[in-house]
Amino acid sequence: MRQGCISLGKLQCDGCRNFIPHSARYLVVDEEDGAEVESGKKSYYCVECSLDKGYAKYREEKGERVLTFFPEDADQQ
Repeated sequence: MRQGCISLGKLQCDGCRNFIPHSARYLVVDEEDGAEVESGKKSYYCVECSLDKGYAKYREEKGERVLTFFPEDADQQ
C-alpha cells in the first residue's frame, strides 16, 4: 500500500539514506524483499528514490506536469 506524505523533518529515506527536509513530499510503501505488498514493512522514500523505483511518476493533467504516487491501474479508474 502506498501513502504520499509531507515530511515534518528528521525523516530518512530508505533508498539514498538522505534526510527528507521539512515540508518535502515523500512516499511510505509496504514492502517485503523489495516488492510492494498489501501489508508489510514500511519503507520511506524521497521523491527521487520513488521515481527511480517506479513508485512515482510525472503525468500531464490539465496542461500541467503533476507528480503522482498512484499505481498505473489506479489511473485507469
